[in-house]
Amino acid sequence: EEAGWWLWMHASAQSSILEKQVAAEARGLCALETRRLRQRREEEDDDEEKEKGDEMPQAEEDIVSAMRIVHRRTLEGFASWCTYVANARRCGCSGSLDPDELRSYAQKIVYNSSRSASRLFAECLLLRVMESIGEQMLQCPERLAFLLFKIFQDAGGMHDDNEPTTFLIDMDKLHDGLSQMNMHANPYQRKKMPNGKWELGLNFDDINESGIQCREEVAKTFKEPASVMVLLDFVISYRIP
Repeated sequence: EEAGWWLWMHASAQSSILEKQVAAEARGLCALETRRLRQRREEEDDDEEKEKGDEMPQAEEDIVSAMRIVHRRTLEGFASWCTYVANARRCGCSGSLDPDELRSYAQKIVYNSSRSASRLFAECLLLRVMESIGEQMLQCPERLAFLLFKIFQDAGGMHDDNEPTTFLIDMDKLHDGLSQMNMHANPYQRKKMPNGKWELGLNFDDINESGIQCREEVAKTFKEPASVMVLLDFVISYRIP
């Protein structure tokens, strides 16, 4: 019961913030349209009677347009992740994810004008809630993108209609890596972990890279250089502007 109350608090807070962002975007669109109408009046040198008859921007249309803009902005990183993974040849997940499905998801974000505004709001809210309850996982946007893709898959895809949809957030998967970091974060020393394996310490780069490699479970993905290898790694990675 207490967990449900906390989840509701996260969801309601993020919903309120998202509503205010959409409203602010709608006001901006309305202001731009109003300025455009005034400029047209000045060019045509209309009288006051004709000005009263000019059609003003409709609030409902502004809200829908604003929702589309906020949706593209909120899920821009997820769309980029989908495009990168779909086109990457060596991302470690070429056999587990369908490139066409990934590109389809990216297209539904970039070209969302035909999709329902309520559906767009729900998808934005889903990511915002994941970020809110994920806390430190905000440092790992690629991992969040991978988990978001899995949630959409389990829900049957990114629909265009207003049919009820259930989005399930697995808290264990969302926080995977944080408990390991809490127990052992030294990347230069191996330690026996609860799974029985001797592993190097995790950091946020490993968790994020696990999302790029589409790993179901977070794992150590990079071995930090030590001693003289630090200098060698610096020389190899050096780039001239």
